[in-house]
Amino acid sequence: MPDEAATTSPGHLDSLTVEEEGKLQEAWIHLLRLCGVEESAKLETPNQTQEFREHLSDKSADGFRHRLWTFILADHPDVLVLRFLRARKWDVEKAVAMLVSALNWRHERRLEDDIVNKGDSIGLAETQSDDEKRFLAQYQSGKAYIRGSDKEQRPVFIIKVRLHDPKLQSPESMEAFVLHNIETIRTMIRHPNEKACLIFDLTGFGLKNMDFHVVKFLVQVFEARYPEYLGVVLIHNAPFVFWGIWKMIQPWLDPVIASKINFTSSNGDLARFIAQENLQKCYGGKDSWEYNYVGPVKGENAGMGLEKKQQVEADRTVLLRQFEQLSLEWVRAKPDSPDAVQKVAERRELAEQLRENYWHLDSFVRARTYYDRVGVIGRLGEVDYKAAT
Repeated sequence: MPDEAATTSPGHLDSLTVEEEGKLQEAWIHLLRLCGVEESAKLETPNQTQEFREHLSDKSADGFRHRLWTFILADHPDVLVLRFLRARKWDVEKAVAMLVSALNWRHERRLEDDIVNKGDSIGLAETQSDDEKRFLAQYQSGKAYIRGSDKEQRPVFIIKVRLHDPKLQSPESMEAFVLHNIETIRTMIRHPNEKACLIFDLTGFGLKNMDFHVVKFLVQVFEARYPEYLGVVLIHNAPFVFWGIWKMIQPWLDPVIASKINFTSSNGDLARFIAQENLQKCYGGKDSWEYNYVGPVKGENAGMGLEKKQQVEADRTVLLRQFEQLSLEWVRAKPDSPDAVQKVAERRELAEQLRENYWHLDSFVRARTYYDRVGVIGRLGEVDYKAAT
């Protein structure tokens, strides 16, 4: 059942003020122009397409459209745009520039090709590079996993820092591991519960576990590339040695991220955020589950690259072009008019069709993960955060 607080949070899809909806419409005008939608050039909003394209290495409209809709995944398209608007305090120009920059970063990092489309399926290859072996070792170690949800129905991502040794893998393989986990979490969250709960478990933490590169990378990607994905961050059982390190880390934190951080040291502290039935026994809760990595099996990605993909993609192209056209009509409609209300309803219905379409496409573009194998993520996107037993 959706959390009431999540459905009424200011600046979110179901709780926009007239001014915020106007900002969202303005952002879509810029995005439609970048996608090459000709009619959008006629709208009154100043055309800044050339300025925004300066953030792109591939400045083609088709390339931009592809990257935008790949980033959207299965959620209502407005949800992604609103993340960037909130992150830039409703400054439309800054928000669109930030989103365009994030899309370019994803393209240059080959995020879809090298992270999402491969994942830990590289374990099926006859030979692996050293970085690929180290990437797999992160999953096998149990140092990080998703289990259960918090009181606001957000997935709980637990990082057991004592199991991390920065000397055992390259920064590149750790970055790939971090990004693959973030992308996996993204497949599990959707409106109105749009964020995640992170627990940094510092039980048994020592200086040998400290990895400044990973910390900086996490701060950078959550601030600039995945804004508004963090709901709450719990730093649990921090030992005395950590507090000197904390003084070094604090200046790196964006104020918004810093405001989400809470320090916990007991079951009672954690219980403020996570119900006992969703809290593992190692934290004083009632959940007896323990992580046991289940690796890829031959044939699990057999659907990827088949001819059926072309038909699903063709269907998606039709739907997203319809969504673009509806967005133009929504922008043109007089605020609060019956026509505007109708366009909002039609866009929401079409967004649902896009969501369903994505999950038919999913098996062609995303390698199966541990969470698919154990049933946390269902074939059509259903999520059960405690399916793994």
